[in-house]
Amino acid sequence: MQNRGKIVIRGIVQGVGFRPFVYALAEKYDISGWVKNLGSRVEIAAAGARFSDFCREVSKGTVLSTIDAVDVFPLDEEVGPGFVIRSSGEGSLDGMIPPDVAVCDDCIRDIFTPGGRYEGYWATSCVNCGPRYSIIKTLPYDRERTAMDAFPTCTACGAEYTDPACRRHHAQTIACASCGPSLALLRADGTETACADPVAAAAAMLDAGQILAVRGLGGFHLACTEEAAGVLKGRLGRPEQPLAVMVREDAVERYASPTEEDWGALRGRVHPIVVMEKRDPAGNMGISSLHTIGVMLPYTGLHHLLFARLGHDLLVMTSANMPGTPMITGTPDAVARLGGTVDGFLVHNREIVNRCDDSVVRDGHIIRLSRGMAPMR
Repeated sequence: MQNRGKIVIRGIVQGVGFRPFVYALAEKYDISGWVKNLGSRVEIAAAGARFSDFCREVSKGTVLSTIDAVDVFPLDEEVGPGFVIRSSGEGSLDGMIPPDVAVCDDCIRDIFTPGGRYEGYWATSCVNCGPRYSIIKTLPYDRERTAMDAFPTCTACGAEYTDPACRRHHAQTIACASCGPSLALLRADGTETACADPVAAAAAMLDAGQILAVRGLGGFHLACTEEAAGVLKGRLGRPEQPLAVMVREDAVERYASPTEEDWGALRGRVHPIVVMEKRDPAGNMGISSLHTIGVMLPYTGLHHLLFARLGHDLLVMTSANMPGTPMITGTPDAVARLGGTVDGFLVHNREIVNRCDDSVVRDGHIIRLSRGMAPMR
């Protein structure tokens, strides 16, 4: 095989850490050249004695990518020395937009590492996790074409973004408390409360039996404890409606009887609502009068921080929209429509570009295809 070529890769290759993945492989195999997003594909110009090894490894892709086609063409230009990540080209816009991904274990550790840069930061993410579809305005996938364009990186985040050894190398959603989206706790009338820690204050309200609207990845949820579920149903005028719940992982089996397949779905990168058998068919009747219960695990840094400050291991976490209507995404709209239903709002200031409800699965079948699964290939 020749020792140089232009590699064109198609599939889900944007928003999945593909360019830093290619860069790391180029370093490993001593390859000169460049990689860039070009609309619906990734293009790589590569030259080096181990070009064939490099091609083989690149073709495997990242954990989050899906490779549809890999084509190798002659490379006419001179490259090197070294390997660089080039700015994206416009190209075609018919590529696949990647779905949102639940916060990864590494980022959760960062959030709870005392003294770390990301300690307590609700929007912590990396190349392996975080918002994608819900913040993308157009391809190719770069920060300036997402809702993160409103939050220029600080010096520390910029250094990690350009560090090939860092998990956030070319992570378009990189942000910290100094430069990223922030949280606020609002009263029912939409006025902001003065509090140093909105998450802790929100947790205290929930523990006290109050109902909050929480702005998440793809829209607003209504959140409350199990004890307050009846109050929420009364305010909504839906006394018989089953409510989805978010549960700490170590508490799932207190409320449900998940199968091995259920656990796989709960812990996967989507973190959907999984409908499963209740632990006690006659239990948790305030949440669901059925023998089943819809359970999901915390899937953002905000959720994990909320549960860390909460005195409960379960929260009702149901979509704030009425049946048949789209998710509420904007804070002013939420205040106007939900102010008479909730006692407060826990909100962030990152734009939700594409609304998405929680995906729902049961017995391995998709009941609702949305967050983490949409857009479908």
